[in-house]
Amino acid sequence: MNSYKLLALITHNFRLAWAYKLNFVTRYLGMIVSVLLFFFLDQLLRQSGTGKVEGGTYFTFLLIGGAFSRYLELSSHAFSANLREEMLRGTIEPLLVTATPTTLALLGPSSWMLIEGTLLVIIQLVVGAVVGADFSQANWLTALLILGVSLTSLLSYGIFSAAFVIVFKRGDPINWFVNSVAYVFSGVFFPITLLPPWLRIISYALPFTYALRALRGALMRGEGVRQLWPDLLVLAGFTAVLLPVSFWFMRYAIHYLKETGELTHY
Repeated sequence: MNSYKLLALITHNFRLAWAYKLNFVTRYLGMIVSVLLFFFLDQLLRQSGTGKVEGGTYFTFLLIGGAFSRYLELSSHAFSANLREEMLRGTIEPLLVTATPTTLALLGPSSWMLIEGTLLVIIQLVVGAVVGADFSQANWLTALLILGVSLTSLLSYGIFSAAFVIVFKRGDPINWFVNSVAYVFSGVFFPITLLPPWLRIISYALPFTYALRALRGALMRGEGVRQLWPDLLVLAGFTAVLLPVSFWFMRYAIHYLKETGELTHY
């Protein structure tokens, strides 16, 4: 029964997104423009005499980093942004008085954003491959495994963010902080080896660093689980800690919501 409700929420939010066709289309066009940006940055680097980064082209390096950063942004932003919008519209309250589980009512409407984000990432990688990204050695099965483990860890930040919105009724500063730190210290746009050693300490304290390094290893150098198991092990450790804690915060937020009834006082 809950699976049907989740499907209904996904369908509803897809139709809502499609109703604003210009906004819908520009998201996909913006993704293509970002691929072109990465391509011309790679051309600039080639003109300076440097074309290889971490065993592959800089274009491929940037493309993977850009795709990962989109997932990072979506997973940390989707729950809170959609929840805040639903609260402003007043559409959460009617759903909560039904037999729908509270967690599904609060987080389910964000599912379409995550599905669309996956579609955008796939399109971005395909367009990048057409333009010239080198995936000739890619180990796609290992990359899917890494992505699955990474997303589980990333979604923890989204659940934290949604809990913050429920309790404080404001946009969540966690999104801005997490994304900013990840872009600089996790090697999204440049290798972390460019950072001074004392700043790399921050990089090694972030799960995004290990996720992105393993993903590039699988897609750029064709490495498998045997070579990437240390990064996968660290990611699994982050997930084992962050996911239960994030659900605890969400349960606290739901309990606070039921005790105060403040969802209607946004």
